[in-house]
Amino acid sequence: MTIGVDKIKFQNFLLAIALFVVLQLCFSFTIQYLYVFKIAEISIGISYKFSWLKFLGSLLIIIMFCSIILAIRMKGFLYIQSSLILLFFVFPSAILYTNVANIDARIFLSHILLLGIILLIGKIKIKISTKTLGLNQSKKTLFYTVLIGLIPFLILYGPHINLDNLLLKDIYETRELLSAKINNLYTNYSYSWLNKVLIPALLVFGLFFKERFLIIFTSIALIFLFLCGAHKAVFIGLIIVLILYKFDYIKKTNYFIKILLIISALSLVSSVFFNNDFIAVHTIRRTMFLPALLDILYFDFFNGNPLLWSESFPGIFKNYPYDYSHSYIIGEKYFNSIEWGANNGIISEGFMNFGIYGVLINSIIIGLYFSIINQLNISSKFYGVFFLLFFSLISSSLPTVLLTHGGFILILVSFGLLKGTDKKMV
Repeated sequence: MTIGVDKIKFQNFLLAIALFVVLQLCFSFTIQYLYVFKIAEISIGISYKFSWLKFLGSLLIIIMFCSIILAIRMKGFLYIQSSLILLFFVFPSAILYTNVANIDARIFLSHILLLGIILLIGKIKIKISTKTLGLNQSKKTLFYTVLIGLIPFLILYGPHINLDNLLLKDIYETRELLSAKINNLYTNYSYSWLNKVLIPALLVFGLFFKERFLIIFTSIALIFLFLCGAHKAVFIGLIIVLILYKFDYIKKTNYFIKILLIISALSLVSSVFFNNDFIAVHTIRRTMFLPALLDILYFDFFNGNPLLWSESFPGIFKNYPYDYSHSYIIGEKYFNSIEWGANNGIISEGFMNFGIYGVLINSIIIGLYFSIINQLNISSKFYGVFFLLFFSLISSSLPTVLLTHGGFILILVSFGLLKGTDKKMV
């Protein structure tokens, strides 16, 4: 490990602690007064009250984890994943633990457990022996897979394409029309596989080889998939892959923390001095504090009442006891509206299904997943693809992340096509 890398990691250590303090200030002066947090305060009876004792205890735990991530030797992928788990899972949970008087302490402990297990399993060497394809073979395999995979979309969605959607017109009308006319098992699942995994990975190969044809092809393919469902999130894959193409894992982490620190500081200044919560609402509230709040609601509702995965796999352990999805159940219970689709992440989903044991199971699965990817020595140029999967963990259940959002497909692609690219793509 070079001195330069050590300096960047130490800078990340200091920036992370600064970010935690700024986020705490954001919650105290802004976030807790936002509409959704006030509604939750009434519906569940929580009380927002800052505790110096909890804050100092949380800060010590944060410093401990930052020190572990700084000190232990680990590959770049595990470093960035551990850092992001700390930032997006442990930080918000610690801040709500500090500021909610009657919070269930198991929520914060669950996030500590998640990060601890990821770090522990990440250090266990798992022997992985698979054949490695050359870069050109991997590129061609991905290209033909995408090309063939798009054919059913051309047949089913082609006659219903509305080019006005490119101008962001008739978006919701198109969604309603297509959902009413087309219900195909293959396209339902492969839609996310293509736009979150296969096409973005192919784009990385195009950028590396500087092949204009591949770059144009993948861009057109993503635009076409957008027209197949009018989901604006399709373009996120394109943007994220382009942004995260450069730099190694350590520098990427450095930029992540700096950007989060800048956004958090701007949110605080905008809210306190200009009485404008726009930045906070659309950034840190949505991505960090709202999932942490929903953890509180899920732990409250499903405490002693586990689903035992009956929604994802009905009838195996028990029948699903509700008439609609768990996210609508929570929305109706705590926000008095079924239209509140209160999606949960892997912590609350684990607790919802099997209590603390469910949290432990999810943490072990995620730890093994990250550990396997870490040992495949994949180029940091592909990290945009993995970041899309990581972000799904914040607001989606684990079965959804693996099956619908492409978790299983991504690990297959990693084994077959991306393994060992860190030395080949420099």
